[in-house]
Amino acid sequence: MGGDSLYQRILGPSYYGLPEVLKRVHDARPLKRYRGQCRVERGTSVLARMLAVIARLPPGSQGVPVEVTIAGRGRRESWARRFGTHRMNSVLWQHGRFLEERLGAVTLRFELAATSQGISWTLRGARFLFMPLPAAWFSACIAHEAVDGERYLFEVHAAVRGAGLLVRYSGWMTEHDP
Repeated sequence: MGGDSLYQRILGPSYYGLPEVLKRVHDARPLKRYRGQCRVERGTSVLARMLAVIARLPPGSQGVPVEVTIAGRGRRESWARRFGTHRMNSVLWQHGRFLEERLGAVTLRFELAATSQGISWTLRGARFLFMPLPAAWFSACIAHEAVDGERYLFEVHAAVRGAGLLVRYSGWMTEHDP
């Protein structure tokens, strides 16, 4: 597999205490594909809708098929997500002890915490293009990963002060051959 994965480097020894399904999602293989179902709720304020478009977030939907292809490239990962017909791509990399993710014109900085139950993501900073944004605006942006048998479970909640909910999505996926 050629060395430590992005998540192994960020999480350190706590990576090895994760459930096996999560270790496979975040291992160093160069290509992985997951499929499943997801529920997406979008914010309704004008500002929330505008920010969701800028970040290329998925539209609201119940029981939408979801597919994620993870491609490791050097010290970065590309995540190509598809919620039904909507595509949402991002690039992830390590910045010190943090995970950074670029979604369109927005870059998010997360602190990750691993337990035997899963991984929690806490937003610690954000930028629009190259302009830093106040972290307090994003205090309600969190994500969780867990497992249920062989299923990878995910829950993402993104809200911005003054705009309210941008998007909340949750669901499950299983691994498929790339």
